[in-house]
Amino acid sequence: MNVDRDIKKRWMVFALVNLALVILIFGALIAGFGAYVATAQRDAVREGARDYAHDLAILGAEGVRAAIDGGSALTVDTPEYLFALYTVTGGRVIFETADEFLELNAPALGGRAEESRQENVGGHAFETYTVEVFSEEGNEDARYYVKTFAPCDGLNSALEEISVYCIPFVIVFIVAAVVFSFVWGYIAIKPIMTDYVKQKDFINDMSHEIRTPLAVIKGNLENVLASPDSKVADQAEMLYASLDEVDYMTDISSGLLNIVRGKSAGRSKETKMSDVITEAVDMFADMATMANKALIANIEYCDIPVDREKIKQLASVLIENAVKYTREGDRITVRLKNTKDGCVFSVSDTGIGVPKAELESLFDRFYRAENVKDIPGTGLGLSIAKAIMEGMGGTIKAAANVPCGLEIVCAFKRQ
Repeated sequence: MNVDRDIKKRWMVFALVNLALVILIFGALIAGFGAYVATAQRDAVREGARDYAHDLAILGAEGVRAAIDGGSALTVDTPEYLFALYTVTGGRVIFETADEFLELNAPALGGRAEESRQENVGGHAFETYTVEVFSEEGNEDARYYVKTFAPCDGLNSALEEISVYCIPFVIVFIVAAVVFSFVWGYIAIKPIMTDYVKQKDFINDMSHEIRTPLAVIKGNLENVLASPDSKVADQAEMLYASLDEVDYMTDISSGLLNIVRGKSAGRSKETKMSDVITEAVDMFADMATMANKALIANIEYCDIPVDREKIKQLASVLIENAVKYTREGDRITVRLKNTKDGCVFSVSDTGIGVPKAELESLFDRFYRAENVKDIPGTGLGLSIAKAIMEGMGGTIKAAANVPCGLEIVCAFKRQ
């Protein structure tokens, strides 16, 4: 659809706003979920180290030392955690552990009791927890602490990998969000764009087409005013000419409005297709007979439900055109035929026809073939028919009739 710069700008702004909202909302959800997962995993490790430290504290300093020395006093079986016993006395800290890694690196007591910390020991990450333990040795100057070490290298590596893998995901997400935003923006603004284009086309077409009639009317009125003493009978020719131009402008405006309404027409499922076509044929039968033209109808029963007024208008346009552009003695044939997918409505005549090169242009607004320039008309009839067919989801085509004349074929699909 061709739209002007203002509509494109509005579409872009609308799409960008949608994009920002999508990224903010879903980005926040994804970031929040990632943060929740990372926090939950780290909290689980911290809770494990804390629970292990409290379980060891129940054993007391002697029990922990016995466990370090290989005794049977330790009842807690959590091999993934390391632990050490710290004895603080007289400004000295005595470090005891059964783990070779901790013994080699001798991590400091550090921090405060009942506190979780992240520490680096020997180039490896640990979550630590320290708790004070009771001792039965009776040394009042000594204080005893158990410190547990939960390895976090695997957890940190996993979180780093998640961060790395998130990069392509974020890129894909942004691309998808851009596409979604522009498509969503187009879908949302399409009705506005359509109405805007219809309104603009109507104004442009009207302003273009009424210039000549207005100029004629203005000129005629100026001539009438130039002879104020003349009688109406003396100015009748110019007045009649002005009235003809008014009628022409009325036809133009009505035709353009019918085009706009035809494209947005809904379907009223109250009337059968064959009933409407039969009614339209009966309406033009006397006109054709008075013009000495044969109007032949071959209408099969068709139960497709349609909007009565729209189909009647469609049939009227096609039959009236056929009667208008045929000579005395010509034949107009109206057919309605059932098909597998729906039905086909056609109007053909043996009249003056249209050059093959101009068939594709017949449905353009205000277009009139070269061989009908002398016959009065606005060039809007087939445009109205096309708008009606598009509004109903059907198709309309023009073709040369055999042996002469024109055939208009309308195909309706069964819903």
